[in-house]
Amino acid sequence: MKKNKKDSIALQTNSFFPLLQDTQKRWIGVSFLLVVYLAFNHFLFFNQKGWLWLLGEWEFWLPVGMWLVSILALSYKALIRHADTFLFLFYLSVGTVFLVLFHSQPGLNSEVFNFGFVSILLVGYFFLLPGFWWALAGGLILSTLYSLFPIIWPQNATMLQSVHIIFILFANLFGIVFKILDTNLLSYLKQQREEIKTLSDESLRLHDLKVEFEQLKEEKEQLFNKNQSLQEKIIDLNNIFQLEQSLTTLATQFIQATIDEIDSMVNNGLKTLCEYFEADRSYLYFFAQKGTSLKKSHEYRKEGVKEKIARHEQIDKEDFKWFVKALRRSSHLAISDVDQLPVEASTIKSIWKVEDIRSLFIVPLILNESIVGFIGLDFLRKREDWPSFTEHTLLTAGLIFLNALERKRYKEHLRRSESRIKMLFERSADVIFVATPSGRILDMNPAGVKLFGFKSLNDVLKVKAGDLYLNPEDHVKFMKAIEKKGFVKDYELTLKNRDGQKILVLVTAGAVKNEAGKIVAYEGIMRDVTEKKQLEQQLFQAQKMESIGLLTGSIAHDFNNILTAINGYAEMIRRGLPDDHEMQAFIQNILRSGRRAENLIRQLLAFSRKQLIEPRVVNLNQIIDDLKKMLRQLINEDIELVTQLAEDVPPIKADPGQIEQMLVNLIINSRDALNHLSDPGVRKMIKVQTEKVVLDEDFVSRHAGSREGEYVRISISDNGIGIPEEIQDKIFEPFFTTKSEGKGTGLGLSTVYGIIKQNGGSIYLESAPGQGTTFHIYWPVSEEEQDKSERDETSEISTKAQESIMVVEDDPDVRELACTFLKNLGYKVYAAENGARALEIIKQNNLVNELDMVFSDMVMPVMGGDQLAEEIKELNPNIKILLTSGYTDSQLMKTGLLSRGYRFLHKPYTIQQMAKKVRAILDNKE
Repeated sequence: MKKNKKDSIALQTNSFFPLLQDTQKRWIGVSFLLVVYLAFNHFLFFNQKGWLWLLGEWEFWLPVGMWLVSILALSYKALIRHADTFLFLFYLSVGTVFLVLFHSQPGLNSEVFNFGFVSILLVGYFFLLPGFWWALAGGLILSTLYSLFPIIWPQNATMLQSVHIIFILFANLFGIVFKILDTNLLSYLKQQREEIKTLSDESLRLHDLKVEFEQLKEEKEQLFNKNQSLQEKIIDLNNIFQLEQSLTTLATQFIQATIDEIDSMVNNGLKTLCEYFEADRSYLYFFAQKGTSLKKSHEYRKEGVKEKIARHEQIDKEDFKWFVKALRRSSHLAISDVDQLPVEASTIKSIWKVEDIRSLFIVPLILNESIVGFIGLDFLRKREDWPSFTEHTLLTAGLIFLNALERKRYKEHLRRSESRIKMLFERSADVIFVATPSGRILDMNPAGVKLFGFKSLNDVLKVKAGDLYLNPEDHVKFMKAIEKKGFVKDYELTLKNRDGQKILVLVTAGAVKNEAGKIVAYEGIMRDVTEKKQLEQQLFQAQKMESIGLLTGSIAHDFNNILTAINGYAEMIRRGLPDDHEMQAFIQNILRSGRRAENLIRQLLAFSRKQLIEPRVVNLNQIIDDLKKMLRQLINEDIELVTQLAEDVPPIKADPGQIEQMLVNLIINSRDALNHLSDPGVRKMIKVQTEKVVLDEDFVSRHAGSREGEYVRISISDNGIGIPEEIQDKIFEPFFTTKSEGKGTGLGLSTVYGIIKQNGGSIYLESAPGQGTTFHIYWPVSEEEQDKSERDETSEISTKAQESIMVVEDDPDVRELACTFLKNLGYKVYAAENGARALEIIKQNNLVNELDMVFSDMVMPVMGGDQLAEEIKELNPNIKILLTSGYTDSQLMKTGLLSRGYRFLHKPYTIQQMAKKVRAILDNKE
């Protein structure tokens, strides 16, 4: 296998001089090289002085000597093994020295520079020639020759190249030395002297270098120490990094944890800190009771470490006074030995001593620039050294725990608040709602669901808010009011429930806006004031009725006095004339008109509830007949009033005024029902019926509140719109009405119900929408018989009376009438205009024991009849008292006069009624 040219020319890595195969080859190669060298040296270096001259020059013998040395050197294998390294390093050293020492030195031949430069440049193939270009040419020739060895003699190319290098190296070396000694020795020595001086300077420089070296050595030691410290810090930083990672993980876990997991996670965190710092106890304390004590929040103790004092659960203010001051002075409190604490810390020191605590490390926890507690580590042994990251770690962990516990406290508070809000939302009697501007209902509490008549919230959510308004325009006005002010308070709205029934509400609501200021919802509270408004209206109606009653009463008082005088004098005239007198007819007309006026006043008093209740046995049919004309005036002309009165109706015990009031209320109720009929072709009719009935056990079992026995049934029926079944059980409730605003008080039927129950009767309803209504009243039959005198007012009156009577009346006409008629009947009569004057007359005339009766008006100036009656009874309890008035205004009830035996005669009375009443009282028949 042939080697390429590059491989044959390059220096071998294993050896410059491979072992020669035989001695003959060695001699031939070296000798040939010597001849070539001498030839070139003769022509190029020695100016062609001839061979004789050449034999006398050093330049000749030196190569020859080197040739001999080379021959000897080739014989030693050991030298040859290492010749490549030796010669290569030697050549480079010599070349470098020549370059450094003689480069550009003054006084030297240019051959010195040429040699130094060319030796380094061409790796020793340039010889020391007279000029640079000669040297360059010679170097190129010799290099070419060196390159031709592998071609001319390929078998020994390596050997020839090696010998060639040795010859050139040593020839140049010795040639240069002798050249210097021969031509420039003195200059060379002078230069050496300068070099010595330079070396001296270099020596000083070396000393400085030594000093610098010592400094560097010292700096190296310092750097080593710093490096060692840095390594320790790196270890600390690595620990801190690991702790930071753990704390970061812990913080992340706390963020993701539920509030029920926080306590256990805090305990686990304290356990981790305790184990990492090799402590015996780790804990969290927080200020409690407004800073007056420290209370333990969480704690971890190593196994075997027991708490020896229960007081450690909570520390009082006086016990931690020094402790808190110490925490406020520093960012942490590191106590290596509890025994070394100052005297002022004796209290807290004693607590720690009982716990066997020797060392502590505590870091305060700060929230909103105030210390709220601390986190700490306890050691049952003395500890002098604390890792540099102890404070940072405890502070970070403590803040994580604090934030987590604060979040827990906040969420628990929020949970309780939400629970309370939810409870208020669910239990609130007021409606709470949330709706969008488009009218979609988002939420509503159960009160709202119930108010609007829905079964569930889902039913409400399907309805638009505008559908709940009685007038849809009110919805637009309501939203505009909120948009204008942002909220409304007690805004009155008229809504309707699912069945269309009107609901009056007061709304307090506000607008919910997004970040852009756009209204996204309305939320508020709605209070149902339907009943309140009805009560207010009913109260207004009642007050109006009260005002009417007061007006009626005052009118009735004066009007009854007038009627009493008119009817009384007419009756006296009638009695004084013969029965066939032509004036009797006129007088009867006067009396008839007077009775009509009397009935009218009675109805006014019944309407205003001012009449005195005075039950007596009466004929029901007679009362209805007497009331029929007035009832027809109450109803419209298009309504027919029909009465069907059974002839065998027995008498009942009742106050005629109550019977009249009951009938009036029921007739008015039927009239209103008929007025709501929309069909004009319907014959409107109200029927009043009476009949005797017997209620048996079967009837009583089917009608709650009834009792067996004989009754008079009064039925009032109409063919009006009827009463819906769902409200039939409410119609007798006070203030309940289905009439529109201003049309009724809701007291009519409740008054009827009260009158009937007061007299031991019962009332039942039959009705259906569109079928009319019938009220059946069952009034107990009276076991007493009607007083005949009550039925016959024209019967004769005795004129043989002998008793004394004091008439007290402020109206002179009535007073004169009463006195005149009583005198005509035989009574001895005294008169007075008021109570005070009556007492004065009695005392002046010593009438205390003479008087048998005082007949007095109730309402008079100076002294009324009630006060006069009391004064008379004190003077003589045997004197009978008869009081009279056009209306009562409950005065008799208020003073209790009737309960004390006083009797009452209602104005306007006839002289016949007065005479009978007086006679009955005097005869103790009443």
